[in-house]
Amino acid sequence: MFMQPGKMKKSVSFFCLAITASTCLPAQNAQQSWDSIKSAAMPVVHPAFQNEYDAPYRQPLADYGWEDGLQISPDGLNLYALYSPMDLLSRTSFVVSNPGLPFCEGLANMSFIRPYANSYGMDLTTNPFGCDSFFNIDILYAHRNTQNESFTNWQLSGIARPALIEGGPAPLFSESDPNLVDLFIFSGNGDLSMIKNTSANPSGIENAIRLPTPINPDSNEFIADNAFLERLNGDTIIMIYEKYTDPAERVFMYVLSTDTGNTWNTPQAILTINNSLGHIEHPCLYKDNDEQWWLYYSLDFTHIVRSRQTIAYNWDSWDTPEIIISKGNGLSIGEPTVARNGDISFSLAYVNTILNDPKDRYDLDPWLLPHKTISAVKNYSNHKQRLQLNVFPNPATEVINIAFDLLEPSRVSVEIVDMKGQKRQQFSEIEHHTGRNIRTFNVENLPDGAYYCIVKTDRYTGQQFFLKHRF
Repeated sequence: MFMQPGKMKKSVSFFCLAITASTCLPAQNAQQSWDSIKSAAMPVVHPAFQNEYDAPYRQPLADYGWEDGLQISPDGLNLYALYSPMDLLSRTSFVVSNPGLPFCEGLANMSFIRPYANSYGMDLTTNPFGCDSFFNIDILYAHRNTQNESFTNWQLSGIARPALIEGGPAPLFSESDPNLVDLFIFSGNGDLSMIKNTSANPSGIENAIRLPTPINPDSNEFIADNAFLERLNGDTIIMIYEKYTDPAERVFMYVLSTDTGNTWNTPQAILTINNSLGHIEHPCLYKDNDEQWWLYYSLDFTHIVRSRQTIAYNWDSWDTPEIIISKGNGLSIGEPTVARNGDISFSLAYVNTILNDPKDRYDLDPWLLPHKTISAVKNYSNHKQRLQLNVFPNPATEVINIAFDLLEPSRVSVEIVDMKGQKRQQFSEIEHHTGRNIRTFNVENLPDGAYYCIVKTDRYTGQQFFLKHRF
C-alpha cells in the first residue's frame, strides 16, 4: 500500500484538522506522539453496512514499524504482514527523490529506522553490498486460538532471510488440516514465488519456486505483487494479483491452476475493475453463504470496497463497487482480506504532524472490522450450507454422472458453465428424492476444455469443476 507523494500531501492537513486540537500540540517524545495520533484515528463504516459490522479497531499487536500487505486466513486464526521497523514510506520517497545518492546511503540508509520499533529478530546487518547496515523487509506471522481472542504477538516468519526482501504473503490452506498450507505465495527477489506443502507459519524458503512467465516476466523485474489464492474445487485454484503497468497504476490479473499450482494457464486482466474508478490495490476474493462471489479491494487509498460477480465464474464480470469502510481521519486505508465469518482485516496509515520529522512521519497498522453475525459463514462441511457434488468420470468424454445427497425432496436444475462464465448447457428441472441421487448427462457436444457443473435445488446450490477431453 505504498502511496504516491502527491496523494499523501492532500491528506496531511485534513488529518490534523479531523482529530482533536490537543493532539496537534508538541509531545514529550516520538513514541508518545504516535500513541496519541493512533488512539485518535478512526475509520468510518459506510451507513449501508453499519448494521452488519461492529466498530473497527486497531489490532493489539500493531507495532511502530511498517506493517503492510496484510492477509488473514479463511478461519480467521492466522495473520500475515510485510514488515520493516522503520518509516518505510518516507525512506522510499527519500531514495526516489535522490537518485544520485551513494549506494549504501540510499539502499541501506538506517536513519529511517525507529529505535522504539521491534525488529522481531530481523537481521539488519548482513548484506552482499559491504554496507555497515541494511534495511530489511520480511514477513511476520501471528496466530490466535479462536476468533474471540485477539492477535497479540508477531513473530518473524519461518521463511525470513537476511538481506532479501519478502512480502505479499498469500497462503492457501489445506482443506483437511487447518495447520497446513498447500501453497504459500510471496513476493521476493522482485517476483512472485511459491512454496508448496508447508505450515501456517511457512518454512521451506530453500524450496521456493519462481512462478512462470507470463505471471512473472522473463527477467527479474518487479511487476507482480499482492497475490490472493482461493480454492475453487479440489485441485483447482484461482490466483488474483496486481500487475504494475507504471509506478502509479496497477491492473488486477487472474490466473487458474487445475493441479494445485504445478502449472498455470495464461493470466487474464480484469477489465471491469480498473483505474478509471481510482487507484486500485490488493484484490481479495470472498464467497458468501449464498455461493455469491465478491471481489474486495482498496480504492484510491480512501475506501475499502467490494464488487459482486455478475456472471457465475466469469472473473471479469464485476458490478459497481460498494463502499464498506473509509479512512475517516486516517491518512489512507487498504489491504483488505476477509475471513469466512465476514471479518475484514485491513491496514490504516497515519501521518505524524506532531513530530514534523521527515524521517519519522508515516506509519501503517493492522486493523480489524468484525462482522456482527455468523450469517456470512461459508461452511465447507455443512450440507445445509452447500450442496456437495461428485462429478465423474473426470475428465469426461461423452457423459458425466452427477451424484449428490438431498435432505428433502426438491426440484433440481443443472447448468454447465465454461471458464468465461458462459452457460453452455442447461437441463430442465426434475423432481428428486431425499437421499442419494445420481443423474447422467450427455456432454459429447461440448468442446474440449474446463467447465463447472452447477446444480441448484429449491434451497441449495453446489458446483464442481470438471474437464471435457475427447481422447
